[in-house]
Formats: sequence, structure tokens, C-alpha cells
Amino acid sequence: MESIDDILASVKAEYEVKDNPKPLHNPQQLKEKLVSPHAIAPSVEVAENFPLQPGKNNLSYSHEDSVLAQVKAEFEEQEKAEKLKKQQQLAEKKIKQEQIKQQQKEALASQAKEWLKNLNSLSEEGLWFEEFAYAYPSKLDAAIDYLQALRETQP
Repeated sequence: MESIDDILASVKAEYEVKDNPKPLHNPQQLKEKLVSPHAIAPSVEVAENFPLQPGKNNLSYSHEDSVLAQVKAEFEEQEKAEKLKKQQQLAEKKIKQEQIKQQQKEALASQAKEWLKNLNSLSEEGLWFEEFAYAYPSKLDAAIDYLQALRETQP
């Protein structure tokens, strides 16, 4: 049985023979080789028959492409995360504003209740308020609107 070294040596010898063509010693053979139309054609045929095999340049391009794709994916993911964060912050801000608005409304309602308690219905302001409140569903709603209008007009 042949050893691995012998097999490797025979394979290497085969490929060296294929890679290194026989030198042309005869000047006539050299001239014919240069002048014949097949002198250029074999290299063209090789280029046409064999697809471009991945070499160092192709590997570097594919590596660069994969790095660029990875960077692009990371950038898009980061943008998406920032967009989501902004949306969450906006939603939180809106909720907080609604809570503040609700608290202000409750405070205004309690002030309106207190104002209604202290209002003398027979006074000039009380009689005017009775007419003003006529268009509202309740005196409390009218008092809230009245007090809010007073706040907006006073500096």
C-alpha cells in the first residue's frame, strides 16, 4: 500500500506538469505559437469557460459586503430603537399632560363647588349667574366655565 506522502507527491507532480507547460526550445515552434490565432484564444477561452472563482479580491469584497451589511443592520436597529423610544416618551408625555389637565379640572371643580356655596343667589352676581347657568346642564358646569373664564382674563 502506498504511503500518503507518495500519493501527495504524485498528485503534486500532476498539477505541476499541468501548470508549467513544456518550454519551446525550437525558435520555429515559438514563432508559430506567437503567430497562430490560437496563441491568444486559449487564454480567452479559459476566461469564458471558467467562471470567476473566489479569490482574494472576491473574498475581501464579500467580507466588506458582509461588514457593511452588518453595520447597516445595526444602524437600522439603532434607528428603530430610537424611534420607539421617542414614541414611548411622547406617549408618556401625553399621559402626563392628561393627568395634569385632569388634576386641574378636579381642582377647578372643587373651587367651583366652594364658590357656589359662598354665592348669594339674591345678590347682583347671584342673579346674573342664575341667568348664565340657565344654558348649562348643571350649575357646577356653569360655575367651572365661569371661574375658568375669570382666570383666563385676569393677568
